Amino acid sequence: MNPSNPTPPGKAKRRLLLWGAIAAIIGSALRIYYVQFAAPEVNLELHQAVGRVMAEETVHLVGHNGKVVIVTVNLSGAPELKVQVDAFEKHLKLLGGVSVKEKVVLDPGDNLKYRPGAGLSAKHFLKIARKSAGADALVSFVGAPQLSDAEFQQMKSVPKFIAETHSPEKLGNLFQKKLLLVAIVPRYDFPAPGPRKPQTGRQWFDRYFQIVVPDSPLPVEEATP
Repeated sequence: MNPSNPTPPGKAKRRLLLWGAIAAIIGSALRIYYVQFAAPEVNLELHQAVGRVMAEETVHLVGHNGKVVIVTVNLSGAPELKVQVDAFEKHLKLLGGVSVKEKVVLDPGDNLKYRPGAGLSAKHFLKIARKSAGADALVSFVGAPQLSDAEFQQMKSVPKFIAETHSPEKLGNLFQKKLLLVAIVPRYDFPAPGPRKPQTGRQWFDRYFQIVVPDSPLPVEEATP
């Protein structure tokens, strides 16, 4: 500042107020962006563990020599889904012998049902199953379909089916028909095994998820009064 022409105190104060207002507007805009558009925080340990467990169960089903078809969905609002699928593929390579024949990425469109463990319709499942001839396993990260008896009759041959699903109480028919062989579901048997504060990926998985197979007891869906 030129000492011979100092800024008047009133003008300097107005400048400070102006810059303060601009800073407040920028801060408010950043907060709005973060709330509306920033990706939600993901528990990486937990969701990577889900993918690894699904890879291990897939290898248990098909052995160390097979091809699998992955079913997922392009869903920007569920970043944990990508974490699970990436961990599945990476762990499958680590286990060795089983390769990914195809990754089917569904378009959710306006279907709000899609999320990790949910959304796979009977129509999409039947279409994918028909196109998966030659695959040893079909691995769905977006749930298991509800199939009618007529839809069951349409299926001549289906690869071994494993799914992450959020509705274990609705799996009875799929298990009875020997269509679904393994399901990864949110934990409903308590107390959960392991420490209350998980330290490893498997501990995180066991705390919040569990594996169910056709002879597992399923939760009873409460009747609506």
